[in-house]
Amino acid sequence: MKISGSAAKLVGAMLLVQVILGGGSTLLRFPAAYHLIWGALTFAALLAVTFLLVREHGIGSTVFRLAAAAILDFVIQGLLGLASFGSAVAIVVHLANAFVLTILTTWLIIMVSSTGGSPPEP
Repeated sequence: MKISGSAAKLVGAMLLVQVILGGGSTLLRFPAAYHLIWGALTFAALLAVTFLLVREHGIGSTVFRLAAAAILDFVIQGLLGLASFGSAVAIVVHLANAFVLTILTTWLIIMVSSTGGSPPEP
């Protein structure tokens, strides 16, 4: 497995920790700073994975487009998270968008782990 595959799996694991920290800050009163700092680190890891994917597969590849979509969704997720400090509705949208980000990241892991970085055949 190439390093981008391992790095993509690391981003997936980091997103899992991010969800746990977010739930902990909401339900268990963990400091929200943990959730924010870990989110920034996860975003940096996603950017690094995207850079590796461009080097391995090129900027026109499907796997890069998926990584770019994940980056865009992560930015939207961050903005929703900041908006959720003052709005219960934004919290619900932030949680729903977390599922979208998880799906994008899971698909990214599957594509990078498969041969060639193209979508898996049905």
